[in-house]
Amino acid sequence: MKTHLYIKSPADGLPLKTLVLCGNEKPKAAVLFIHGLCGKIERMLPTMNHFADEGYACIGFDMRGHGDSIKAEEDRGYTYHGGSKAMTEDIRAVIGWIENNFPKTSIYLVAHSMGSLAARTYLKSDDTHINGLILCGSPSFNPLSTIARLFLNVYNAATGGHDRLEALQRFISDLYNKDFNDEGFQAWMCSDPEERQKFFDDPECNYTCTTDCSLTLLMLMKETYSKKGWHVANPSLPILFISGENDSCMISMKKFHESAGFLNSVGYTDVSSIIFPYMRHEVLNEIGKESAWQAISEFISRERRDG
Repeated sequence: MKTHLYIKSPADGLPLKTLVLCGNEKPKAAVLFIHGLCGKIERMLPTMNHFADEGYACIGFDMRGHGDSIKAEEDRGYTYHGGSKAMTEDIRAVIGWIENNFPKTSIYLVAHSMGSLAARTYLKSDDTHINGLILCGSPSFNPLSTIARLFLNVYNAATGGHDRLEALQRFISDLYNKDFNDEGFQAWMCSDPEERQKFFDDPECNYTCTTDCSLTLLMLMKETYSKKGWHVANPSLPILFISGENDSCMISMKKFHESAGFLNSVGYTDVSSIIFPYMRHEVLNEIGKESAWQAISEFISRERRDG
């Protein structure tokens, strides 16, 4: 069964385009997928199909300002000034829908990149509605993000947040791409040129974000890596970080392990990580992605068995 529906965000009523895949009347568990910046849930469809075939109910939604979670076409890449709070409320709404439609079913989150920041911001406010969290392509904390956030706060107050600073987005992408320049623009995302081409050919992905969306990303990073405000009610919640060895968003291997260790420092006791050799940022779309799928499957199966 493949179903499309819209779930209203309690933050501002924005309809969130949601995709549900479920071929089992009694699924093993429900898995909620959250995509990354300039993505849409269809970017995660191969992974969702795999887990649906394995007997899981797979649910994913377009983050606000992405895919079809927009009020108008010109709003793609605009997050409606919701910031990190609205992102948290969006996730809460979709989890509520899962609980209502798959009662007494364990819920796991699989979140990629910007989605992994949103998932941890949700976790910070409430960790009692999920049974496990898998974070893919986690962006490490960058001290320069503080300066950029302050700048965008002032800039958006003056301009409204609708501007698209193409030169700035290109500059950041070029920084991430410095080790892969010989393979072309944004090769840092994925080593598979066909997968990259799918992204470039899709106008719902290949666009310049608004400064409002950029600020939301930086606010999510701030909330994710701030020790203030964590409500750890479920310290034994299983959390798995997975990343490609050559993911530029890690900044460094040391920074990656600091990101995982941060969750230990706020009170979580079951945090683990897996690094996949040769892979880059989009581990779930990479060459050899099946090994990442297997790692997630084993993680969920272990938690279901031990739980």
